[in-house]
Amino acid sequence: MTTETPPETSAGRGRSDTTFIVGAVSIAHFLSHVYLLAYPPLFPLIGAEFGLTTTQLGLLVTAIYVPTLVLQLPLGELVDRIGAKRILVTGLVVTSLGVSLSGTAPTYWTLLAFALLSGIGQSVFHPADYAFLESVTDAANQGTAFGMHTFGGFAGFAAAPVVTGTIGIQFGWRVALPTVGVLGFVYAAALLVLAAPVYKRQIDARESSVTADTDVTDEDGTATLRATVAGLLRPALLFVFAFYFVSMMAIVALQSFTTVFAVDLGFSDSAANTVLTAYLVGSAVGVLAGGPLADRLPFQWVIVAAFGLAAVGIWYSVATAATASLLALVAIFGLVGLLMGIALPARDTLANSFSDAGSTGKSFGFFFTGLSLGAVISPTLLGALIDARSVFTAFVAVGGLLIVAASIVVALGLRARAKRG
Repeated sequence: MTTETPPETSAGRGRSDTTFIVGAVSIAHFLSHVYLLAYPPLFPLIGAEFGLTTTQLGLLVTAIYVPTLVLQLPLGELVDRIGAKRILVTGLVVTSLGVSLSGTAPTYWTLLAFALLSGIGQSVFHPADYAFLESVTDAANQGTAFGMHTFGGFAGFAAAPVVTGTIGIQFGWRVALPTVGVLGFVYAAALLVLAAPVYKRQIDARESSVTADTDVTDEDGTATLRATVAGLLRPALLFVFAFYFVSMMAIVALQSFTTVFAVDLGFSDSAANTVLTAYLVGSAVGVLAGGPLADRLPFQWVIVAAFGLAAVGIWYSVATAATASLLALVAIFGLVGLLMGIALPARDTLANSFSDAGSTGKSFGFFFTGLSLGAVISPTLLGALIDARSVFTAFVAVGGLLIVAASIVVALGLRARAKRG
């Protein structure tokens, strides 16, 4: 939500245009998350064929995330220059190509290269998606739109093991990956034909306004580059970057080590997966509930309350670990997942409130670089803490990360209030 009225207001966009774009972008996000988890359900089959260690298999996932660390920001800048539609379509094609070609890989290193290619395509989704969404929403429905978009991603995570795993078991991993990859090509073609270039229209309108108001040009682009860097290094945006980084460390830790937590308590692998499933289902439900809440309540306090209560839930699970039943653990982690999901649409609404008019792609590219950095660092750092101390110590730290993230949001609010005063 920018402080300036965009060239094309909500009233002028039309309800059908908004509904279509939100749905179309959410489906793209669904496919993005399917491709993020395309490999893990096939790890036993891939590992058996190439004789790989668990570390080598894990590098396939790391290879997907690494490009997002360096490419989301420049691609966000590109989105703000030429529009979101072509960037999103290109990203879908590149991601689908990487996944599809993986089925033909003759060696592990070739497979790793194709996973890296898929990650290059993944880098476009957040900058392009949020630019699209910002262009068809306003304060009254933005949280709901962000919630639907995030829910699409969670649904993609849930669908990936079922789809790729089932095809892999029946026909082999070399059939499963190209089959799933084709879906992206088909959907990219549909988006290219059907999606309106709504964000590009905003860019054109803004540039026309600037041209009419001034004759100053920036031929060498130096001033533009300085302005871009200065804009992103504003204290408020650095705070939001830090918030995404810290909160993602907690989210990835919960996704990665909840099963370890349950197994360490003496539960079976199957029971531990039930606890993780409860967390993920709770998160998906929370995202749907969190969208309308972000529209109707102060989104900063939605984040603070949800993260604070989630931290209490995590610490309670540690404090009662010795006597916890499976049912109690499922209930606690389901509630924690619900609270985490509720916070996510408010998180993105917070981020958009600090994005200047016409810089949504660049701003979200910057913020989600922090998210990617948290996703890369968290498993290694928290894993090392588990090895050095215990999984319970690590989960106490996860609760602490949530409190730190909530504190950053409080600091942002106090800073904004001080500036207004």
